[in-house]
Amino acid sequence: MKFLIDVNASHTLGSGLGSGLQEMGHDVVYVSDTDPKMIDEHILEWAVAEQRIIVTTDNDFEQMIWQQRKCHCGVLRLENLPSEVRKVLLIDVLKLHSEDLFNGRIVIAMKNKFRIRHARFE
Repeated sequence: MKFLIDVNASHTLGSGLGSGLQEMGHDVVYVSDTDPKMIDEHILEWAVAEQRIIVTTDNDFEQMIWQQRKCHCGVLRLENLPSEVRKVLLIDVLKLHSEDLFNGRIVIAMKNKFRIRHARFE
């Protein structure tokens, strides 16, 4: 799968998140490597253009998708937890919900549960 790591996720999870995804064979790009001040709308457009799943720690992308009916290729929002817990959570998400992410769903990963939302707008 192809991932686009939002600035907040790269800061809170460190480089271990992306390198862990790369070690699993995923294509990973960091927003912070291109423009750490890029606005969310441009990040979403970039993700759609390259068919990437956005990895984030905030709900800004979900709000944009639902309220403005924006197209997307999937969003993974990880709960605000210590970085080591989040890394384990990421592995669990990929084991259990890779197909949901691949199919463009919004996956909200919390310590004790996952929420899967379907929002596809053309």
